Amino acid sequence: MHGRIVLDIARAVDIPVAGFLDDFQQVGTRIGERTVIGSTDRLDDPDFLLRHRFFVAIGNNIARRRLARKVRQAGGQTETLIYPGCFVSPTAHIGSGTVLVGGNMVFTCANIGEDVLVDPDTTVGADSMIEDGAYLSPGCHLGSGVVCRGESFLGAGAVVVPNITIGRRAIVGAGAVVIRDIPDGKLAVGNPAKVIGEAQLDDFSPYPARGRQPTETRRP
Repeated sequence: MHGRIVLDIARAVDIPVAGFLDDFQQVGTRIGERTVIGSTDRLDDPDFLLRHRFFVAIGNNIARRRLARKVRQAGGQTETLIYPGCFVSPTAHIGSGTVLVGGNMVFTCANIGEDVLVDPDTTVGADSMIEDGAYLSPGCHLGSGVVCRGESFLGAGAVVVPNITIGRRAIVGAGAVVIRDIPDGKLAVGNPAKVIGEAQLDDFSPYPARGRQPTETRRP
């Protein structure tokens, strides 16, 4: 699913897409109007890396970061995608490999790191910092000065009041209202949001898992 979304955004901003790398689909499989042209093993080919730019179209924070780092460490380039119609302050910073899906508002001096996913209708307040690999689901609203540490996840409709920190690899449940800092690696839900346990993450689920075990072959 996320690959098709990224393809739509690339088309909207006139970035040509050669095809997809996928470890679980056969070469030639169609994804939208493009096809699978190989597995991620092709990232080990220096010539292939030099001929292309890349976007890691994986929803899972941990897997997305791992493959993006592999591209960069091998000398490849990751693409930043911002859907037309997003408002991004000229004083804001958007990192490599990050996608703004649409209807997003990023205000003054906000800093969004590498490999971040920002889903539709999400607001990032002034002076906020969204660290590498975080995921903001649809309809999240962050006040000014909010910090989301690396690979954190905010569920749909979460609201974070100003000057709050969401810890690294923490999960905030859908519809939560966060009025206190959330420590690293914790799961917080409710209004007001309360920590109810550990944020049990994996590197194969489309979204952060909460203790669920895989029922099929692991994704990269």
